[in-house]
Amino acid sequence: MLAFYIDEPLSATEQTEVINKINEFSITKTDNLKFIHIVNELPADDNNLSHQQIINLFENHLIKAGALTGTQNIFILPKGGLRYGMLLQMAFKNVTNFYPFVIQPWQINQNKEYVRRDRVVVTDINSAMPN
Repeated sequence: MLAFYIDEPLSATEQTEVINKINEFSITKTDNLKFIHIVNELPADDNNLSHQQIINLFENHLIKAGALTGTQNIFILPKGGLRYGMLLQMAFKNVTNFYPFVIQPWQINQNKEYVRRDRVVVTDINSAMPN
C-alpha cells in the first residue's frame, strides 16, 4: 500500500502498528507500506487561490507521485497537521476514488513541542465519508 508523507515516513514499529490496525478494521488489507514523499509546493502567497485550484494542485502532485485510480492509500499527517488537510483528502478522492487512511504520528507535549505518539492514530476516512 502506498503511504504518502510530507515531512517524515513512519518508523518500522509504527509501520507494523499501522498495518495491523488497517488489517483489523478495514476491508482493505495490506502486508507492507511503500513510502512516497510528496512535496508541499503551494505558493507562499496562496490567498488568491480558490479551494478548487488548491485541490487541482494537490491532484497533480498525487498523480506525479504515483497515486493510482481504484486504490486506497495512506496519508501521514505532518507535524502540526496540514493547513490544507481536508483539501488534500479531497484530491485523494478525486484521483483514486477513495479517501485515504489518515495516520497521525505526532502530538504536542506539555512544552508545546511536537513528539511522536506512543501509538499512532489511524482513521479510515473513506469509511467515515458518504460516497
